[in-house]
Amino acid sequence: MKVAFPVKENNGLESVIDEHFGVAQFFLVVDTETREFELKENQKLLSDASKCKTSVLGKDGQIDAVITNCMGDGSQRSLASSNIKVYQALKKTVLENLELLEKDELKLFHMFDFCQIKKNKKEGGCGHHH
Repeated sequence: MKVAFPVKENNGLESVIDEHFGVAQFFLVVDTETREFELKENQKLLSDASKCKTSVLGKDGQIDAVITNCMGDGSQRSLASSNIKVYQALKKTVLENLELLEKDELKLFHMFDFCQIKKNKKEGGCGHHH
């Protein structure tokens, strides 16, 4: 399985997960069988022409799941339409969350878990609007 993690910089499996999925600079895509990884740029950030209608992960169809802290409705819909599962990150780094996924200890996001439902940190959201 190939899993994408939003990250600010590439530190391999020790990369810290970015708090903001849709505007993350990069995605670290990890093969769970081999632990090999590659860094992909957020397709929405490449140009002004690629905004709302562009998937952040592109259209290559090689991603099976995403692990993230926070996600807005638009990203959720885009991933759902591509049959990509979205899991809630519980730890800080890619490796820590990958290990939890392998132990089946991460939960799938529910539609009420997404950021824009909870608009401030007191309500459990990430504190920004999408």
